[in-house]
Amino acid sequence: MMLELIQQMEPTTLMAAIIIVWIVFLVAIGCAAKRAVTTTGDWLVGGYRIPVWMVAMWAAGASVSAWAFFGLPGAMYAAGPWQHWTICLPMIPLFVMAVWLFGRDMRLFAKKYSLMTVPDFLAAAYGESKALRWAASLGLIVGCLFYSTAQFKALGVLLGTLFFGSAVGVNYLLGATIGLVVCAIYIIVGGFMAGAIVNTLNTAMMILASFLAVGLGYVLTGGFINMYATIIQKFPTYPMDIGAGLGGMGWYFALSWIFISSFGGVAQPHIITKLYGIRRPTSLWWWGLLGSIMFGITCPAYCYLGSVMKYLTAVGQAPDIMAVYKDPDMTIAYFTVFKIGPMMPALAGLLIAGVMSAAWSTVDGFIMVGGAAISRDILFKCHYPKWTDKQQLAALRGASIFVGAMIVLMTYFPPEIVMWLAAIGWQQFSGALAPALCFAVTWKGITKWGGVASVAGGFITSTLLTVVFRVPKSILAPLGMGTVGFFKTFYLDSGMWGMIVGTILLIVVSLATKKERGPVYYEHWKIPQPK
Repeated sequence: MMLELIQQMEPTTLMAAIIIVWIVFLVAIGCAAKRAVTTTGDWLVGGYRIPVWMVAMWAAGASVSAWAFFGLPGAMYAAGPWQHWTICLPMIPLFVMAVWLFGRDMRLFAKKYSLMTVPDFLAAAYGESKALRWAASLGLIVGCLFYSTAQFKALGVLLGTLFFGSAVGVNYLLGATIGLVVCAIYIIVGGFMAGAIVNTLNTAMMILASFLAVGLGYVLTGGFINMYATIIQKFPTYPMDIGAGLGGMGWYFALSWIFISSFGGVAQPHIITKLYGIRRPTSLWWWGLLGSIMFGITCPAYCYLGSVMKYLTAVGQAPDIMAVYKDPDMTIAYFTVFKIGPMMPALAGLLIAGVMSAAWSTVDGFIMVGGAAISRDILFKCHYPKWTDKQQLAALRGASIFVGAMIVLMTYFPPEIVMWLAAIGWQQFSGALAPALCFAVTWKGITKWGGVASVAGGFITSTLLTVVFRVPKSILAPLGMGTVGFFKTFYLDSGMWGMIVGTILLIVVSLATKKERGPVYYEHWKIPQPK
C-alpha cells in the first residue's frame, strides 16, 4: 500500500516528502537528547563522553558544509574546477594537523581546566586575559555570522526552489527560515549530544549523496575525459588552469588558500571544538584520520556535479545557469529539482538531503560557538564569574537564540554567493585564531601579551580588509572592489594577511614582554609553574 502511494506521487511531492520526513526525524532526535543535558558541560561538549567516530563524522560534515556541497559546485560551473583542487586538497590533512599542533593538549587538559571553547584553550595556554577573550570572541562571532549566512543562503535557495518553485523574494526567505528553525530546535534543546547524533546521520547522508553524485555524473557524461573534452569544445574559455582564473590572479588565490585551508583550517572553531567531546583522549588520532578520510570522500565527489552541470549545458540538456539565473548557486538547485527530480525524484530527494545535511552539520556548530563566545567567554568569564551552572546554561541557550536571530537578519539581506560568504567566514577564523593556536604549545617563547596581540591584530587586519575592500557593492565597503579587484591590489587574500600580521605580532610582542603564560603551557613543557 505504501509503495503504491509513493509511486503515485508527483516527482516534486515525493522529493518534498523525503525532505519533510528527514526534518521531522532530526528534530525528534534533538528533543529526545534534551534529557542528557543538565549542565553547561553537557550542552557545550557532551560531558566529554562522545565516541570518537561520532565526533569525527560531525567534524568532517562541519568542514564540508554547504560551501562544498552547494557553493563550490556553483563556483566550478561558473569559473572552472581549479578552485576545487586549490581549496579542497590542502584541507584534507587539517584534522591530523589540528591533533598534532595542539589538539592533544586541548583534549588532555579539558577536564582539569574546564576547557569548553577555543578562547578557553587560548587562555589556558597564554594566560587568562579579558583582552584575549574579547578579541578571540569577536573574531568567532564575526566569522560565525558570515559562515552561517552562507549555510542559510544554501538552504533558502534549495528549499525555496523545492517547496515554492523558485528561490526569489519571499520564497527564498521562507526556505531560509525553515532551515534555521529546524537547526535551532535540535541544537538549542539538545546541545552537543543532539548535534553528535544528528550529524552522524547527516554525514552518513552526505557520504551516500556523494557516491550517488559520482555514479550519476558518470552515467550522464560518459566519463571524466569525455565530460571535459565536451565542455572545452563548447566553452573554450572555461578556465581549466589556475593561471587563467580571477583575471590572471589565480596563482595568488591558490597560494593564499594553500595556507588558509590547511594552517588556517585548524582554527575553524566548528571543527576543532569537537575535540572536547571525545570520550578517550587516547583516541584523538582516530579523530584526525577518520575526519580526513570522510572529508576526502565527500568534498571532491559532490563538487563533481558542478562540472556535470556544465557538461549538460554544453550538450543542450540544461540552460546556461549564469545567463538564466545570474547566480551560480542555482547550479545544484536546478540539477536536483528540475533536471533529476522529474526522472528520479527519490534520488533527487536524497541529493537534496545531502546538501541540507552539509549545511546543518556546520551551522549547528556555529550557533553553539557563537552563543558560547557571548555567554561564556565574554559575559561569564569576563564580567559575571559568580554565575551558577544553571545560569550559565540558560545564558548559553539565550545567546544561541540571539546568534540565530542575527543570522536570520543577515540572511534576509540580498545574499551574495555561498562560496564567497563561506570564504569570508573561514578567513576571519584563520586570521584571528590560527597563529595563536598553532604556536600555543609548539613554541616555548610565547607570552600572554603575544597571544593578545596576535589574536587582536589578526582579527582587525582580516576584518578591515574584508569589510572595506573585499565586500563588493555595500555601504559597509566604501572601497569595495570584489574578489578580482582585491587580489589585483593586495595579491593575497584577507585571511592570509591576517595570518601574516598575527604571526609577526605573536613573535615580536612575545619576545618583548614578560614571560607570563597559562597552566597548559607549563604542563605541556613540564616546567614548574611560577607562583
